[in-house]
Amino acid sequence: MIHLLAATDTSVDTTIFAAFGVGFLSFVSPCVLPLVPGYLSAVSGVSYSEMSAGASRWKVLGPALLFCLSFTAMFVALG
Repeated sequence: MIHLLAATDTSVDTTIFAAFGVGFLSFVSPCVLPLVPGYLSAVSGVSYSEMSAGASRWKVLGPALLFCLSFTAMFVALG
């Protein structure tokens, strides 16, 4: 006897949530989180002293978001 799955199968693929959770835990780990200000400075071209002096957040976050979105787009396109 062959059992076919119904077209209305609403099961959730938990591997996506697990991958996101593990990636988030990796990001907030003590060995990665201190690197974030340096990463934002390198991507945006704004030094840490300029950031602490009140430089616009979008001057820093704009290039970082663009980098992350383009990186994501390339990996999605590659499959």
